[in-house]
Amino acid sequence: MKKITRCALGLAILFSSCQKEEELSSRNWSSPTFENFDCNSPVMLGESGTVGFLPGDTDAQIVAKIRDVWNLPDHYVIFLDPETYNSEGGLGTARDINPEYLAFPLHISSVSDKWGHDYYEEYKQDKQAFLDKYTNGEETGGMKICNL
Repeated sequence: MKKITRCALGLAILFSSCQKEEELSSRNWSSPTFENFDCNSPVMLGESGTVGFLPGDTDAQIVAKIRDVWNLPDHYVIFLDPETYNSEGGLGTARDINPEYLAFPLHISSVSDKWGHDYYEEYKQDKQAFLDKYTNGEETGGMKICNL
């Protein structure tokens, strides 16, 4: 009986210590250079890259990680791409997007059905209805920068 109890206890410990690792995803980011910045231009020059994050990381945590890893000063504006990529190359859209870190409508996503041309057309028709629907009434960082 002791052997069965020990075996059962051993298996319980083994299975309880086996946890699935959280899958690292990534997002692209950009920080525009405001020298000769043109709100009407589709080209945004500046620094950019890709950053890894874990499920549950907020946009503010991701931006803090970017500032730390790339040694960017606090006054730099950082935009996060709404698309996410997993380790298998799968494409998705970030959850709980903070509008402060979206470049939309300065940047329109061309690889996703979200935050792309359809969203832009909807935005042009009725800005406030658009904001109420997608960002809880808050303007995106791109709208604030260019007073759009």
